[in-house]
Amino acid sequence: MESSQSCLVTCPSCFEVFSVTAPAPSETPTEWDYDCEVCCRPMLIRFSLDEESVIADAEEAW
Repeated sequence: MESSQSCLVTCPSCFEVFSVTAPAPSETPTEWDYDCEVCCRPMLIRFSLDEESVIADAEEAW
């Protein structure tokens, strides 16, 4: 079983930083529709693999 890790995400609307549980490296690349945990605005989080680590990048969802 692969251990879960967290990724820091910066909301593209309010610029607050929060943590989300990342998918397993074997499940990347992937995209999630996600609501900001601070301002509740929708965003798209893209997860990708950087060597052994999962990284996240967020952009506004329309």
